Amino acid sequence: LFFILPIAIPLQLLFIFSDAPTHTMIGILLGVFVSLLIATSHRLGRLIHNNIELRLTMAARETQLIESENRYLSIFQHSPLGVLHFDRNGCVTDCNNKLLEILSIDPARLQGVSMRKGADADVVSAVQNALDKGAGYYEGTLLMPFLSNRAEGTPVRAFFNGVHSVDDEIVGGVVIVEDFTERKRNEEMIYRQANYDALTDLPNRRLFIERLEALCGKKQTETQRGLLMFLDLDRFKLINDTWGHATGDDLLVQVARRLERCLSEGDMAARLSGDEFVLLAMFEEETEATLEARAERYMHEVQQVLSPPYRLASHDTEVTPSIGYTCFTTADCDHEEVLKQADIAMYCAKTEGRARLCRYQPWMRDKMQ
Repeated sequence: LFFILPIAIPLQLLFIFSDAPTHTMIGILLGVFVSLLIATSHRLGRLIHNNIELRLTMAARETQLIESENRYLSIFQHSPLGVLHFDRNGCVTDCNNKLLEILSIDPARLQGVSMRKGADADVVSAVQNALDKGAGYYEGTLLMPFLSNRAEGTPVRAFFNGVHSVDDEIVGGVVIVEDFTERKRNEEMIYRQANYDALTDLPNRRLFIERLEALCGKKQTETQRGLLMFLDLDRFKLINDTWGHATGDDLLVQVARRLERCLSEGDMAARLSGDEFVLLAMFEEETEATLEARAERYMHEVQQVLSPPYRLASHDTEVTPSIGYTCFTTADCDHEEVLKQADIAMYCAKTEGRARLCRYQPWMRDKMQ
């Protein structure tokens, strides 16, 4: 264009201002040609400019896309959480190394596995919710015996999210998996510290009261019968003062182990405080008429278990307990009253001398008052 215009414009003017009509017509046509040439050149320039701008924009977006993919891959591979991808059919397409570590799974065995078959019912439901509604949730101990080497399963929390296509249709999903093993271990440790005696490893007062309260407050189709025993060691303070607290602690541990030998399924022994222990025994097959005799036989059996000498400070030492107990039925019992009756019976056994066994009677309450 820059080469043509300096020649075409003077030539056009020369023809237009010529006296010959033919030259004038040629000048007009030449003017039209120059105008069309200028317009076409401008349009072509705009097209070239737009094309270059489009290419630059596409290159920038492609760079951003590559950076975004690299950023996601970095997060995917180095995330402290497990990440798993699945398709529209619920089949695994990819996962990161953290997930393999959490579930202890071989990657070759995981690829292509359907999470709708052979998995936990709650996992199947979470996958289906992600594909249907866009989100799902699972929390529990994930068991995958057909894939994982952990027969006991893995405590996890998993968030399921649907992946949408450009048409806003769900074409698959992604799962974010958090390992709850450490958290569960901490929760179990906190629970044990709150509910078990640190010395004897028996349930403490709190857990025992909860159990007794639940037993008395539970509406049951069949009435259960049982007994509550309250035990206090005779001359325990003398043992502590003579041989030291370490020996006293050793005695408490030995008593706890002997009480555990007296337990059947559903029974409980606990340490309330100091040298005070309780034992809850249930007799499901006993009737009201046979409960008293069965309870008396059982208490004598407990006495026999506790009566042999204890090995304390390299010596065999006889330590006797004072025991009180009361019988109850779950249909009409009050947990505080049951514990109070056993405590009163133990107090009466204590006042009668060492190594005594007393069954609660109503007159004992009047005696204490």
